[in-house]
Amino acid sequence: MEQPGIDGRRTGVGTGHVSCTPAPAAQLFEIAVLDSTGEDGQGSWHTVGWGVDRMHADSIAESIVTRPSSPYDAARIRHNGHLVGEHRRPPE
Repeated sequence: MEQPGIDGRRTGVGTGHVSCTPAPAAQLFEIAVLDSTGEDGQGSWHTVGWGVDRMHADSIAESIVTRPSSPYDAARIRHNGHLVGEHRRPPE
C-alpha cells in the first residue's frame, strides 16, 4: 500500500516514500558503549540509549564511563550514523 511520505507531503504528491525514521527521531543522538566483558576477550559496541541533543548525549555518555561500578571502557555518540563524540574511562 502506498502512503504519503515526507517528500510527498512537501511537494503535494499523493504517494511516495515513507520514511522509517520519523522526523523527531532524526534529531536523536545514539549512545553506544564498549563492553569488554565478553567471553572472547574482544570488546563489542552496544546501543544503550539516546540523547535528545548533543549536550544531553554527552552528559549521559560521560556519566556512563565515569561511574565506579560501570563495566564500560568507552561510550560513543553518533548522529545520523556519524560519530560525533567519544568518552573514555579516565586513567586510574
